[in-house]
Amino acid sequence: MGKNRPIALFYLSFRKVFNMAKTPKPTVISRKQQSRLEKERQQRKVVLITTIAVAVVVVLILGYGLLDTLYLQNTRPVATIDGEKITLEQFQTRARFDRFQLIQNTLQLVQYQQLFQADPNSANYFTSQIQLNLTKLNDPVQLGNQVIEELINDAIIRREAEKLGITVSDEEVEKVFQEAFGYFPLGTPTSAPTATPFSTATFSPQQLTLAPYTPTPTEAPTATAQPTTAEVESTAEPTPTSGPTSTPFPTPTPITEEGFKTSLQEYLNNLKNEAQIDEQTFREFVRSSLLYERVFEAITKDVPTEDDWVWARHILVATPEEAAVVKEALENGGDFVQLAAQFSTDTSNKDRGGDLGWFERGQMVAEFDNAVFAMSEIGQISEPVQTQYGYHIIQLLGKERRPVSESRLSTLKQEKFNSWLEEVKASLKIETNDNWQDKVPTVPTVPPELGS
Repeated sequence: MGKNRPIALFYLSFRKVFNMAKTPKPTVISRKQQSRLEKERQQRKVVLITTIAVAVVVVLILGYGLLDTLYLQNTRPVATIDGEKITLEQFQTRARFDRFQLIQNTLQLVQYQQLFQADPNSANYFTSQIQLNLTKLNDPVQLGNQVIEELINDAIIRREAEKLGITVSDEEVEKVFQEAFGYFPLGTPTSAPTATPFSTATFSPQQLTLAPYTPTPTEAPTATAQPTTAEVESTAEPTPTSGPTSTPFPTPTPITEEGFKTSLQEYLNNLKNEAQIDEQTFREFVRSSLLYERVFEAITKDVPTEDDWVWARHILVATPEEAAVVKEALENGGDFVQLAAQFSTDTSNKDRGGDLGWFERGQMVAEFDNAVFAMSEIGQISEPVQTQYGYHIIQLLGKERRPVSESRLSTLKQEKFNSWLEEVKASLKIETNDNWQDKVPTVPTVPPELGS
């Protein structure tokens, strides 16, 4: 054992050295190195957080853009009436419906144009109406302004209808559909009676002396496209306030219930496919139209149905000097008939003594109208009256109260309703926006047969 002791000690020493060689020496990190490593760790953390934040912002922006496109834009108001919003979605829906109606109306006008092509006046009228429709269809701003006005008017009418206790039931809307397609479940209605002709006064001896050639006055003349007295006929027409446009139903002919349902469904399918308007929305448009009609009637129910009519004749000349000569000749006993034939430039009646027949208010230009209706004595002769056509010497031959014509009554009612509606608007806070101008729908598209 003693002999092996040195060997054992050598082994142990070798083992210790070997073990020390296998065990790595611990690395000593200085404070400067520790500080640098900490900064790098913080930088990596900042980069990671920034990357995540940017990714989140991008996702939010893309999501908001999608939300804005699909929802938020549609809920933004194009107009407000005392805080009540009219949204872009409502605007676009109504614009598509108006386009649909305009196209249907234009197609119908084309048929009328072809039907009356042998009559130049009628053909020209239909051509002008077709062009007006096409201009509106091709002008987004013009169509959009019309839609904004209609929607504002609809909102006001709904408010006023509620105040007046006026409502429209689902059954009444359905009845409109039935009648539009010629379906009458309770039997075909009879035609409304025509107005009873009014009696006319017999001429006095003075009137017969003034105009012995003139027969007893006939019934009130109705407005025509070509007035007989072009020189004094008024061309001014009141501008109606935009309300709901007429629903473009087909011309009704009596049909069965089954035929009505089939025709209605075909129409609704066409409306859905072309204008993206569903049945419920369409029914609400019809309800709005009925509300408009009933409020209109309620507001205009007191419009007088009688007014003054006059029978007059005139001599029209070009200058005030000529008018003075004619006026002086009449004052000195000159014959009106002869003077009219000699001096009057109104070729439509100069050979009839300048006779204009009976007419009501609104048929002549304003200056002429005001002068002749201010006269009261039969035979009275006016001072020269200047209008856009020249100088008129007017003689009153007759004046009496008569029922107003249907066209005149319609004008009077529209004027009263327009005035009422403007007053209501003035009492409300109405604001409009221009966020719709680049979002006016272009569907339904104009059919190729209408061109552009």
